[in-house]
Amino acid sequence: MKVWRDIRYRIEYAGILIPYRLIRILPYPVVRGLGLLIGNAMNLVPMIRKVVRANIHAAMPELPAGKVAEIGRESLRNLAFNMLEFIWLDGKPERIRRCYVLPPDVTERLKGHVERNERIIFVNPHLGSWEASGVMAPFYAGVKMVAIARPIRNYYINRLFNQGNREKVPGLEIIFSEGAVRAAIKALKSGRGVGTLIDQNTKGRYGGTFVNFFNIPVASSTAPANLKSYCDAHDIPAVIIYGTSVRHADGKVYAHSAYLPKPFHLAELSARIRSVLRRHQRDGHESLDAGNVRLWPDSRRVEVAGREVELLRKEYDILHYFMSRPNHTVDKTALAEGVWGDHIDQADNFDFVYAQMKNLRRKLHDAGADIEIRAVYGFGYKLIRP
Repeated sequence: MKVWRDIRYRIEYAGILIPYRLIRILPYPVVRGLGLLIGNAMNLVPMIRKVVRANIHAAMPELPAGKVAEIGRESLRNLAFNMLEFIWLDGKPERIRRCYVLPPDVTERLKGHVERNERIIFVNPHLGSWEASGVMAPFYAGVKMVAIARPIRNYYINRLFNQGNREKVPGLEIIFSEGAVRAAIKALKSGRGVGTLIDQNTKGRYGGTFVNFFNIPVASSTAPANLKSYCDAHDIPAVIIYGTSVRHADGKVYAHSAYLPKPFHLAELSARIRSVLRRHQRDGHESLDAGNVRLWPDSRRVEVAGREVELLRKEYDILHYFMSRPNHTVDKTALAEGVWGDHIDQADNFDFVYAQMKNLRRKLHDAGADIEIRAVYGFGYKLIRP
């Protein structure tokens, strides 16, 4: 029996190895197109299509059937592309930088935990490009970690996908779900972090449980909380970070993370919620971009060609106002009301607007910005992109 199983595994491995290696040498646009074709083919399989649409309907029952079908099709296209893209990366730094983005504020937070010798327990769902989450923390922030994965039954393919792909990223080691708790504790003791997928069908003795998710009992894991409790009991500094990696409109996968170490104040929680809402209004992006100018609303930072530019409060507010309204000509009265609020009614003229605008335009010019806030005669201003 074992001999025949080994022969079958070798045949399966040979059947996968050729397309696996081919993907790695294909041009990136071809890989993307191939992923979309595979996603379309998956959408033609009745069983897959039925499960996907049922899940979408459970989460968003108010959507019409046509919209559910559209989201389901795009979800499968994205899933197939994510898998092929991850194989194509091959652990190569230039390819990772091309496809995956860890925003500066997230990078700095992770580096801060590393510098303070705090272990990071990552909690991720099977959402978006979950493989990307295990790559970005070690690659961009230097987080040494282990990631818990369910082994593939075919041990030849399992070795190919893990040692031949995932573990090519320095600082990342894969451990498997059977006996993962002991291996994770060992990693935490040695100063490394642990990556977990929270929606695994984990056995009860390993911390598995069921939670109510959109009124459906769904398998989940208490392992992250148990690992954090272990660290607390043994005076090991640790934090739990929830993260997701989602593809944006520019085609790149961006990592997002959120956490509040206990205890926390309600004001801080409220600020975090407002921050998430602002990002949602920006289609999930952490920053606003125009030409070589990048603005981070959450931290009120501005960079031109990668170099930070110091702006006064109102100079920043004016720039944010225009970058939030690309290609709009803005009346000076609307600008004054948007930046200065109701206090504008007390002003006799707009000299203060002209003064702040002059200073902002000078600073952008001196920093080498390729955008310009140009005066529109008799009306107001307009942000001109290159």
